[in-house]
Amino acid sequence: MRHRYLRLALLGLRILFPSPAEARYARLIRQSGLFDRAWYLACNPRLPWICRRLPERHYVLVGEGVGLCPSPAFSPRAYSHLNPDMAESGLPPLAHYILHGRAADRTAQDHPIGSDAPALPHLPAAGAGAVTAPFAVVLHLYYRDMWPEMAERLQRLEGQADLFVTLTEDPREPDAGIRARILADWPAARIWTFPNLGRDILPFLHLLHSGLLSPYRAVCKLHTKRSPHRDDGKVWRHALADGVLGPPALTAARLAAFLDDPSAGLWVADGHLMRGPEWWGPNRQRAQELMARSGMRAEMDRLGFAAGSIYWIRPEALALLAALPVTAADFEPERGQVDGTTAHALERLFGLVIETAGLRIRQTDRK
Repeated sequence: MRHRYLRLALLGLRILFPSPAEARYARLIRQSGLFDRAWYLACNPRLPWICRRLPERHYVLVGEGVGLCPSPAFSPRAYSHLNPDMAESGLPPLAHYILHGRAADRTAQDHPIGSDAPALPHLPAAGAGAVTAPFAVVLHLYYRDMWPEMAERLQRLEGQADLFVTLTEDPREPDAGIRARILADWPAARIWTFPNLGRDILPFLHLLHSGLLSPYRAVCKLHTKRSPHRDDGKVWRHALADGVLGPPALTAARLAAFLDDPSAGLWVADGHLMRGPEWWGPNRQRAQELMARSGMRAEMDRLGFAAGSIYWIRPEALALLAALPVTAADFEPERGQVDGTTAHALERLFGLVIETAGLRIRQTDRK
């Protein structure tokens, strides 16, 4: 904790006393009209006070480097990917766009994949394969080196859960190695590899649509949430996972309490149920589009959702999510975006769907 406060103090000093080059860049951004202060702050509600007072400087010093967008109209990572010659200039993405790309009408953000969406892995029909436990865990193992940490947590379930693992294609490492490591620790695990699309959300929905999760009393959704754009990413992941997969006896008691509450549809760690329309950030419009397609009506300002996307969910809520008409074609190309994608919109929409249907989102000890 002391180290975190020290990092925040150092960031505050850099915000207050930028270098001449950093100050000039922040001034260029302000004058360009391409930085939407209100939007940037809504997308990043946890920024320290000093960063919220001087958000352009935060973008220059931190935001652009970790992939934050200055407005809905510009993605630094998409711009870099779509304009590779930019690297020759030595300029950061937004500076290049302001000085050169805008006049040349260069593409500044990604567009949905549409009909070019890659194929998803074939899943067996519902009911195929043995259901050996009352519960299931769906683990999206994007960061393969985190399997030992995930395996240690899964052991806390003491054999009471079947394991479904979704991997992301990684050209740097053949799947055989990670599959062998998973099966050595969990011989009955079922493993599929997905294209790098839709983060942990698309693989989870694909399993839901298959019906493979329907027989279980509850499902734990888990993923390797490293959050490299946050200095507290590891702390956040541990808080999320410890809240729903703590010591075995405590987890068993909490899970029993969750299942004994007929009004509860989803259970998330304490402090991770976020409420209020400000948490939509840049995701509101996309969520509205998906709601309109499904015929769903809900009060958008009554948003409540499980931040971090690690939780337990029961069959009634799973059925609601499985009914959402979402396919791979709805997800944008993966460029390391930290907000504003279909996956981020669905993370929030899941909570709205569940609560609109009359089920509650329960926190670990706050009930």
